[in-house]
Amino acid sequence: MTTIEFTTNHSREARDITDLVVARLVDHAGSAFAWISTPHTTAALMLCESDDQMLRDIERLAAELLAPFEPFQHRKNDNPNGAAHLFSSLAGTQLILPVDGDHLELGTYQRLIFVELDGPRPRRVHLSLLAGA
Repeated sequence: MTTIEFTTNHSREARDITDLVVARLVDHAGSAFAWISTPHTTAALMLCESDDQMLRDIERLAAELLAPFEPFQHRKNDNPNGAAHLFSSLAGTQLILPVDGDHLELGTYQRLIFVELDGPRPRRVHLSLLAGA
């Protein structure tokens, strides 16, 4: 398993990590699957387009999607981040993607997006290759 580490800069932040993943994982992998996971309960991974406007739209969605349900009862350590935990659960924290040779098999506009939901914080993304069929 390989780990990518970085620190986010904002409370809500969408960051394209596709090139980081490819550089660390896909070097002559052959035919395989990439398992990509973040161990954080207030972050998410998603496939999406990655222009600046879309990244801002993801951040806005993360901030506002669950707002109609506020306030949440979860306030562990006096931190009212229930919406961050719930968005993470809805969006997911793991992806399995096909790998062919030296690249991820992504659609034309698909990019791997890390979504920070309770930052800024140090974050990790774990990567592993699984044997292909």
